[in-house]
Amino acid sequence: MHKRRFITISITAIVVVALSAGYAFADANAMVSGGLSVLRRTFNQGRIAALQPYSHLQNFNGRTIENVQDKKIDKEHARSVIAETVARIGNGNNAGIIIAQANGDIIASHDEKQAFEPASTLKTLTALAASVTFDSQETLDTTVKLEATSRTLTLVGGGDILLGRGNSDAHHVNGRAGLSTLADQTAQALKKRNISEVNFQYDNSLFNNDTLPRQLDASSDVNENYTNEIETTSMAIDEARAWGSDDGHDPDGEGQWSPQRSARPAHDVAQTFVSLLEERGITVENSTIAQSAASADSFEIATVKSAPMWQIVQIMLTNSDNSLAQLLGRLLAIRTGQDNSLNGSTQAVIDIVKRQGIDTQGLVMSDTSGLAPGSAVTARTLIHVQSAYLNTRDSNNSTWAAATGMPISQLSGTLRARDFGAQARGLVRAKTGTLGNVTSLAGNVSRTNGGTLIFAIVVNGDDMATGKSAIDYFASRLVDL
Repeated sequence: MHKRRFITISITAIVVVALSAGYAFADANAMVSGGLSVLRRTFNQGRIAALQPYSHLQNFNGRTIENVQDKKIDKEHARSVIAETVARIGNGNNAGIIIAQANGDIIASHDEKQAFEPASTLKTLTALAASVTFDSQETLDTTVKLEATSRTLTLVGGGDILLGRGNSDAHHVNGRAGLSTLADQTAQALKKRNISEVNFQYDNSLFNNDTLPRQLDASSDVNENYTNEIETTSMAIDEARAWGSDDGHDPDGEGQWSPQRSARPAHDVAQTFVSLLEERGITVENSTIAQSAASADSFEIATVKSAPMWQIVQIMLTNSDNSLAQLLGRLLAIRTGQDNSLNGSTQAVIDIVKRQGIDTQGLVMSDTSGLAPGSAVTARTLIHVQSAYLNTRDSNNSTWAAATGMPISQLSGTLRARDFGAQARGLVRAKTGTLGNVTSLAGNVSRTNGGTLIFAIVVNGDDMATGKSAIDYFASRLVDL
């Protein structure tokens, strides 16, 4: 067996353009905090990871790649790729397609201003809005409050739907805040006050007890038994998924199938927490767990914190997580003063991306994940979002989490099993979208001829197998532009 040769790539933080697969891995495991710094990762020779535009020339298998942000794309070549793709999209299908420079300059397009249903590429707008609004280190806190006179405990949900049953897990986003850790803190605080018996309630009022719209409820075609999106809630364990005997899945992955979810996620958290308290010698006197806000004279005695917001944004994009996209939208509505509702969440995202200079002509958002029917977006809007990911410059490097959260071809997330050909492995970083009548892809490509390009393609119609094949062909051609 031949020894694998390795190349070390330095990744700089001058500007977030097409970041490497290894960097996303480092983010998820090393929990990089704050602004970007110089990181070094090792990659298999020949597997060209997405490159930074301002780094030095790199040599892979004897082929030099000039990593220059502004290296021009050949317009005629790009037009040819789009024409060939359009010819392949299938009878009865329609598509919006753009190839652009990393700075957003459009090189070639087809129906770029026509709005199409985007499916999960709509999540790229939500990720942009969240990235520029929330502090990257911000967390979602689950707290316990005590009213000492009545010995009433209130478990208060702060939006964390990735709670774990066990101890807080520093190595994963899902389960970063553990209910066992919260129960330990609570029991210790109570015992210090010589309290061993309590009344217990939980507060699920963060989102006004507003539920999913009818088109996304448990009886809907796209979300039967909540398999694709959790009921709106202020707290949940592992997004209320019932894995059954499948306990070997990656906590930060989606597993091999989509399990049913509980219809009462916050209540389930409360019941689990009561059991954990009783294991620690705290008796809960009330047999029925009520939902109620803590009294004004209650005070906090315990808290656990979610993973930071940048990691939540990343995992939302990597796994195409509808529940996290919904959550981010609802939190954005609260943060920006919109109505605390589904409509408020979509309006918040639209308003924020407009302020970022995104062209929103034709934009309709039925939700913030792309799961609900009726959303519409142009390829032009999607390309503007991709350009914003790579070119937004501020003191917090705010969009780098979104830029690095998108899946990588044949390496991660929803692109792990997507084959654009050996030449494109590791070079395409993009958000996927799939519904019964939609297939889409939007992201960036590290070109083997040097530099980076961004692209968007959305296909609507009745023949999605052919549409997906056309997208795969399109992506395979982009690396050589």
